[in-house]
Amino acid sequence: MYFSRLRGTVPPLPAPVRIEPVEDKGTLVILTPERFTVSNPEHVALAARVHELLDRAGLLRKLQPWPTGPR
Repeated sequence: MYFSRLRGTVPPLPAPVRIEPVEDKGTLVILTPERFTVSNPEHVALAARVHELLDRAGLLRKLQPWPTGPR
């Protein structure tokens, strides 16, 4: 998952999640080193925990449209 820095700061996340900065643009969150599968209960539990932490940090709020019209 990618989060623009405009959305906020990615909080510390549990292992094995990796948080990679993308220049000064934002953050890439990589849940597992192997391919994520919904048939793996550990992957599903990890995704639920990370979702909860990202939601608490306000990173999953609905996107707002950019302002338009005259400036």
